Amino acid sequence: MSKVNVYVFSSKSITNIWAGFGASTWAVAIGSETTNKGKTTKAQKMPVGSFGLLYCEPWKAFTLPFVTCSVPESGSFEEEIWAERWMLPFKFKALGTPRKTISGSDILDLPGVSGRGLTNYANYLTVQGNFAFQASSIEAEDWQAILSRLI
Repeated sequence: MSKVNVYVFSSKSITNIWAGFGASTWAVAIGSETTNKGKTTKAQKMPVGSFGLLYCEPWKAFTLPFVTCSVPESGSFEEEIWAERWMLPFKFKALGTPRKTISGSDILDLPGVSGRGLTNYANYLTVQGNFAFQASSIEAEDWQAILSRLI
């Protein structure tokens, strides 16, 4: 079976997701020096044209599939889109809107998840912030199913 790499980025609010959608830009939280160094190293490996999803933590749901249009800007910060200062901003082309979501529990019903015997959707589509810029390799048919729900 063919696989698709999908980068998942978490958000603590749907408001932040809407702001990113409006600006066609995403960035990640600033952490410790060690964490930031790891994020920067991984970010350099995310090529233009990568697929991504945003994850709304309070809703435990995925939303806004996108394709990256730029590489993350190392050493750059975004201070105008969100209330906080974020690092490694990159541009994206949205393939849907934040109005549509797919819950984590619905992810568990996808063939690729059940085929691996997983019981936690976060082990299939990694949602933890410390895994930012680390692609999840999922079944192509699952990616198609996710897109059909979110576009």
